[in-house]
Amino acid sequence: MSMNTHARRRPGRRAAFAAGLVLAVGLGVATQAAAQAAAPAPAKASAKASAALRSVSGFNGDVVTQVADFYGAYIDAKDDAAGPDTALSKALRTHYLTPALAKKLEAWEKKNQADGVLRAQNVPARWTVSEGGNGLEVAVTLTYGGGESPTTTTRLVVKQEPTGHITDIRTTSVAPAKAAANASAAVRSISGRTGDSVTQVADFYGAYVDAKDAPAGPDAALSKALRAHYLTPAFAKRLEAWEKKNNVDGVLRAQNVPVQWTVSEGGNSREVAVTLTYGGGESPTVRTNLVAELEPVSGDVTDIRTTSAR
Repeated sequence: MSMNTHARRRPGRRAAFAAGLVLAVGLGVATQAAAQAAAPAPAKASAKASAALRSVSGFNGDVVTQVADFYGAYIDAKDDAAGPDTALSKALRTHYLTPALAKKLEAWEKKNQADGVLRAQNVPARWTVSEGGNGLEVAVTLTYGGGESPTTTTRLVVKQEPTGHITDIRTTSVAPAKAAANASAAVRSISGRTGDSVTQVADFYGAYVDAKDAPAGPDAALSKALRAHYLTPAFAKRLEAWEKKNNVDGVLRAQNVPVQWTVSEGGNSREVAVTLTYGGGESPTVRTNLVAELEPVSGDVTDIRTTSAR
């Protein structure tokens, strides 16, 4: 599965950050300036694992990226092995939806006995978010079933306001490629697969960056809900201790947020490579390469370590 997108910045969001980025390398290691020596990129580290590496990239402030972050994390919350994670679902809806749409969806759900975000009573096996007919609309395709079950597809149009909040979700019968034909010759899209490790880590990092870079200030409730869902309790506790000592965010390894991120297959099935890019514009560009280690059964993150920063 290949998941790619290209940058399209939305007005009003931060496109550049102040100089003096503070990065930290490794849990339990003192905060330090970015290393000068470059280490092998994630693609090289996992070259032996796969000839065609799967990856997903996101851009801070990009419309397609943000809707993909929302749907990816929302599906993960609904499909949790221990049962739906209502705390995360609620935090995601509060962060991404306008209060008016949230109220409208609640009324629709009571009437139809289905989830208003997914337009179904269950979760999709696959999903794709693509450019829509204009800059503030994106197309969402949800595929249900598979295996012994018949496959059904639900197509949605998700509308955003300039600040990034979702103002409407409606069903449509128009395919994404046709809907965006007038907007772009090459339709940008991000795809995910339920239960896939690369997808889940990308969902976590994408939504976490959105929470940290909310226009009204960091969304602490969403950040907390995301960490509770995706991190094992033992690692979450260790990460908190590390953050108190180093005074930086342990998930991002910085005091600010990246402008770009990529999640790729790692060296083995239990590892996923994460590349975070900071700066841009008038600020120097700093790239941090991380490895997220996963619990083999649940897929929860058991460790995040830095492989290089430059």
